[in-house]
Amino acid sequence: ETLIGTPDPSPPDIVIKERKGDKMLVYIPEAKNVNGPVSMYRIVVSIELFQQGYIADTLGDYTYATDQRLPYYITAELDPDDIKTDFIIGDKRTYNGFYNAPLPLTNDIDVSLGVVSEKNHVKKIRYADSTKKIILNINEPEEVSPLVVALGAAIAIGVVLLLIGVGLLIILRKKIQLARMQRGSQSMPLSLSEPCIEIENSGFMQDEDVRIDYYGNLK
Repeated sequence: ETLIGTPDPSPPDIVIKERKGDKMLVYIPEAKNVNGPVSMYRIVVSIELFQQGYIADTLGDYTYATDQRLPYYITAELDPDDIKTDFIIGDKRTYNGFYNAPLPLTNDIDVSLGVVSEKNHVKKIRYADSTKKIILNINEPEEVSPLVVALGAAIAIGVVLLLIGVGLLIILRKKIQLARMQRGSQSMPLSLSEPCIEIENSGFMQDEDVRIDYYGNLK
């Protein structure tokens, strides 16, 4: 008895053809598998607004994702014959037990493909390899490149030097103004003091020893 293995190669990328409101028209390319049959296709919706990528082990249907507050879910499982025509994501129908929920009204949505290979009650599933970094915590600080750090440090140093230069320029300008004021005060002519005029006492002062006999003169 031949056992099947994990599907290989990785599932192809879904082609997005049109987006209208809470629906999306997509084309699903045919997948290849050298380790067994391609039994089913799964369409995964990921809301990239909250995180990028998804963890395959925690994938479930829309109800499970809502209960677990996961921003990704399997929206449909299709037979190989179903992918021969374009598929509408978000049409509110159920496909092999998966509810095809309307899409949220945001542009940060990513859709990817999963391939199910099943034979003799053995099931193997492989999802498309995600090239995006999985961020489990949106509050987790992102890794900063050394170039960004160096650029930020250079900008900070430039701002400090600019402030120092402006301060020195202001001080120099005040010193120049003060020197001009001092130079101007030294070049001004000295003010002449008013002449002191001595007033000669030309009034007649009578000696105390000389007394005039006014009574005798009347005789």
